[in-house]
Amino acid sequence: MSLSILYCSNCKKYTLKETCVCGSKTITTRPAKFSPEDKYGAYRRAYKKEHAKTL
Repeated sequence: MSLSILYCSNCKKYTLKETCVCGSKTITTRPAKFSPEDKYGAYRRAYKKEHAKTL
Protein backbone atom coordinates (compact mmCIF):
# COMPACT_ATOMS: atom_id res chain seq x y z
CA MET A 1 0.00 0.00 0.00
CA SER A 2 1.31 3.42 -0.96
CA LEU A 3 1.37 6.52 1.22
CA SER A 4 0.39 8.78 -1.68
CA ILE A 5 -2.70 8.86 -3.83
CA LEU A 6 -2.45 6.88 -7.07
CA TYR A 7 -4.47 7.32 -10.26
CA CYS A 8 -5.90 4.77 -12.68
CA SER A 9 -5.72 6.08 -16.23
CA ASN A 10 -8.00 3.30 -17.43
CA CYS A 11 -11.12 4.01 -15.35
CA LYS A 12 -10.15 7.54 -14.14
CA LYS A 13 -10.36 6.70 -10.41
CA TYR A 14 -8.06 7.53 -7.49
CA THR A 15 -6.90 4.86 -5.05
CA LEU A 16 -4.17 4.00 -2.56
CA LYS A 17 -3.56 0.55 -4.03
CA GLU A 18 -0.93 -0.41 -6.62
CA THR A 19 -3.61 -1.99 -8.83
CA CYS A 20 -7.07 -0.57 -9.43
CA VAL A 21 -10.34 -2.47 -8.97
CA CYS A 22 -10.58 -2.65 -12.79
CA GLY A 23 -7.27 -4.60 -12.80
CA SER A 24 -4.94 -2.03 -14.38
CA LYS A 25 -1.78 -0.64 -12.80
CA THR A 26 -2.05 2.77 -11.10
CA ILE A 27 0.36 5.71 -11.51
CA THR A 28 1.43 8.44 -9.11
CA THR A 29 -0.24 11.84 -9.20
CA ARG A 30 2.78 13.74 -7.94
CA PRO A 31 4.91 15.79 -10.34
CA ALA A 32 8.60 14.99 -10.71
CA LYS A 33 10.97 16.46 -8.15
CA PHE A 34 12.52 19.79 -9.22
CA SER A 35 16.25 19.95 -9.75
CA PRO A 36 18.31 22.95 -10.93
CA GLU A 37 20.65 20.52 -12.74
CA ASP A 38 17.84 19.10 -14.88
CA LYS A 39 19.53 16.73 -17.35
CA TYR A 40 16.43 16.26 -19.50
CA GLY A 41 15.01 19.80 -19.38
CA ALA A 42 16.05 20.63 -22.94
CA TYR A 43 14.29 17.53 -24.26
CA ARG A 44 11.14 18.24 -22.24
CA ARG A 45 10.98 21.88 -23.43
CA ALA A 46 11.52 20.83 -27.06
CA TYR A 47 8.74 18.25 -26.79
CA LYS A 48 6.41 20.77 -25.16
CA LYS A 49 7.16 23.36 -27.85
CA GLU A 50 6.60 20.83 -30.65
CA HIS A 51 3.32 19.58 -29.19
CA ALA A 52 2.01 22.91 -27.85
CA LYS A 53 -1.16 22.76 -29.95
CA THR A 54 -2.16 19.33 -28.63
CA LEU A 55 -1.33 20.02 -24.95
